[in-house]
Amino acid sequence: MSVAQNTGIRKIVRQLVVAAVACTAVAAGAAFAVSPDSAPVTPHAIAGVADDNGWPVAPTDPTPSPTN
Repeated sequence: MSVAQNTGIRKIVRQLVVAAVACTAVAAGAAFAVSPDSAPVTPHAIAGVADDNGWPVAPTDPTPSPTN
């Protein structure tokens, strides 16, 4: 093998290693960004009510409505 051929192979291998490291870093960042433990989210309570967030709730009728 000539010196020029060895230099070319080294350059290609170096570029492939750099590309692999960059792809791994991007994939790791994306996995961290979408992981459930990356950013804990606390539930928001509006007007101090945590169960329904303060939205009006339609009253339920305990008696079943007759159907025709």
